[in-house]
Amino acid sequence: MLASALTLQVIALCVPFIEMSMFLHESTTYGLLTSIRLMWGSELYVIAILIITFSVIFPFLKLSGLLLAWMVLPPGRMRTGLIGLLGRLGKWSMIDPFCVILLVALASDQWAVGAETQVGIFCFLCAIVLSMILSMMMIHCDRKINPPPSAIATTTFRIATKGGLEGALVPIMLVLSIGALILALRMPFLQVDQFLLNSNSFGIFDLCVQLGQNKHYALALLAWAGLFVVPAATILLEWWFWLWSAIPARHIAHRRLVDAMYEWSMLDVFSLALVLFLLEGSRFIKTEVHEGLWFIVSAVIISQLCRRFARRTAQRCFRRRLD
Repeated sequence: MLASALTLQVIALCVPFIEMSMFLHESTTYGLLTSIRLMWGSELYVIAILIITFSVIFPFLKLSGLLLAWMVLPPGRMRTGLIGLLGRLGKWSMIDPFCVILLVALASDQWAVGAETQVGIFCFLCAIVLSMILSMMMIHCDRKINPPPSAIATTTFRIATKGGLEGALVPIMLVLSIGALILALRMPFLQVDQFLLNSNSFGIFDLCVQLGQNKHYALALLAWAGLFVVPAATILLEWWFWLWSAIPARHIAHRRLVDAMYEWSMLDVFSLALVLFLLEGSRFIKTEVHEGLWFIVSAVIISQLCRRFARRTAQRCFRRRLD
């Protein structure tokens, strides 16, 4: 799997990602390295550096780190920490695919502009997803070889009744998170604002539907899963974790499942991709921002705060039980 991910990553650097066509202009094909050169030449240094870091350098560093953890490092805190860090950062390589998703969706059903995906984007997607799965597998293997201290208490309890002040904040944040996610799905965050183009507006739900209708199935699956299914499932699992009565060992296992789900929630990655698109995408399609963008950002902030409070509250409960 490591060799497959590395091969796909190398191919993704060498082949085109997307072909853009504009009225009275020749079609232009963009690959990962081509887009970086374009941004650097346009003096968009911050965007170029972000894409170089997360889409070019980091995927190879991650695969090298996973190989090092698998073949060289002995069991211990260093190996566990390295695998965990690589797993948490892995999804940020999805910035480029989400930028492609925005371009493809905004160019759909327009006569003056067009966007067609190329083989590079699919190689890149497969490489990143494969490396994320590898991280999860290695974390599981590391826990089996070097298990953390286990909770031996057998008394069941609910985290919700043991949390104190932070325990009262988590349910409120979960409710706000559900509301922000629903509004982010339905409210438009971008609208085409260019002469001779249809003034299409998009929320996350519309974006996913548009991709599916135009037969961009891989991108539609990424959008549906990363922006709707996984965030919604994470909120439900967080509720279950909060209200479920179980022994400490079961709570710890459930907490690990919730944290693993967070690594596949792409709303935060999508928010950064949206910012990059607003800074750079106007060279292809002029857009204006709508209020849905702020609900997306709110959903990201609330979910991260909720996760932090829930983990801290749970850790205090586990420590008291272990003591």
